[in-house]
Amino acid sequence: MEIALGVYKVDSSQWVNCYLVTNDLAFFVVDTGMPGNGKNIVDYIVKQGKKPSDLACIVLTHSDIDHCGSAAELKSLTGANVAIHEADAPVLAGEKEGKRMKGIMRLLFRLMRSRMKYQHLKADTLLKDGDVIGGYQVIHCPGHTEGSIALYHPKDVIFVGDMLRCDDKSNPVLPQRRMTLDLAQATDSLKKISRLEFSVMLPGHGEPVVNEASRRVKALLTTKGE
Repeated sequence: MEIALGVYKVDSSQWVNCYLVTNDLAFFVVDTGMPGNGKNIVDYIVKQGKKPSDLACIVLTHSDIDHCGSAAELKSLTGANVAIHEADAPVLAGEKEGKRMKGIMRLLFRLMRSRMKYQHLKADTLLKDGDVIGGYQVIHCPGHTEGSIALYHPKDVIFVGDMLRCDDKSNPVLPQRRMTLDLAQATDSLKKISRLEFSVMLPGHGEPVVNEASRRVKALLTTKGE
């Protein structure tokens, strides 16, 4: 499904949103979903009239298993480079333990890692704040994880990973403490994003916001007194 010009939401990506971006500068995927989702993404690439080998990069917004779980598989199927912020790269590679979830989510993520065929891998590209990929600026937004990022096309589109979620009616939802590594950092990152202008916001979970997205984020923070 095309969300914005050259930006597609991959169909049937389980309960995590994966996106395909194609423009004159690059052809890349944003997040890969849970383990076992690689072939689904490849099928969607072919559906768009592209070859798997056309995929240049797999950009991961952060290192949680539900977003990077199929990165190794998709890299194997396409040959694409994998890019993640330098702070989350050690978690992706299995060199460092990921964030410890709270409550029932801690148990759920532990079970997912033990029962699913999750493969760690070393990133090909270590991202930093201010880097540019295919016309999108990398914005370091720590809080959900140490290396969470947003991808921003000025005044147009922003990918926010799990920094913000949306409900099934495209309403932005503030991050939950139990899902967040550092809530104070996450709040600061949201304030940073709220100062930007964008029409479309693409979250890792929930329905995308396709118009006046930055206004709705500002309104959310104002309502919550941030």
